[in-house]
Amino acid sequence: MKKDNIFWISYSDLMTSLFFVMLVLFVVTIGYLKNQMFNNEELITQLREKEQETETLITELKTANEKLIITVKQQDKLLKIEEQFKPLEESGKFIYLPNCKKYLVKDLLGQEIFEPNKSVIKRKFVSTTINIGYEIEDFLKDLYMKTPELSYLLVIEGNMANTYDRSYSVDNKYGYKKSFERALAVYDLWNKNNIDLRKYNTEIMLCGSGFNGLCRDNLEENNKRFSIQIIPKVQNRSN
Repeated sequence: MKKDNIFWISYSDLMTSLFFVMLVLFVVTIGYLKNQMFNNEELITQLREKEQETETLITELKTANEKLIITVKQQDKLLKIEEQFKPLEESGKFIYLPNCKKYLVKDLLGQEIFEPNKSVIKRKFVSTTINIGYEIEDFLKDLYMKTPELSYLLVIEGNMANTYDRSYSVDNKYGYKKSFERALAVYDLWNKNNIDLRKYNTEIMLCGSGFNGLCRDNLEENNKRFSIQIIPKVQNRSN
């Protein structure tokens, strides 16, 4: 065999081997690139999910922050309302019980303003009771002008004085019934004299504590009374 033939045969074998080596390298490279592409797509998907989670968290934080700002503003207004209650205390027509946050009518304290065992206000105390209604109406109007977005609950509570020997049980049903009727008598008197307390974002609740209740006077005669409680509502009226 000629030397030239041997060279070309060897050269052909070498080229074939190199071809297979390159083919193997090509296949390995393609496989690696596809694997990297899959990993990159998975990483991109994870990053997008994290981005969505972050956007959702940011939205929730913004909402929580807005609610917190509203709550702080409402609390600030309620704190200011406590200061706005002072004119009612300083008017000289009411006695304020700080422990119960109730107002008592000074001129009616210790007076039997109702007919005995009845729910009818005595004639000589009618004008005083009406004037107190106007006083409260003016006060609520002033609150409304300062904070129209807030609302209030006005509680008219009837009270009863027990006998000197405490013969009535504190949970006596007659006491509860009669004290409620007396609170209703006060409300009716104001209503008949066009004293409309509801028009200033105020709801009215009537109740009777009878011979029971907190903040009763140690002098039993002084429990012949009705009391007023004004409660600002925490939630904004527009909600």
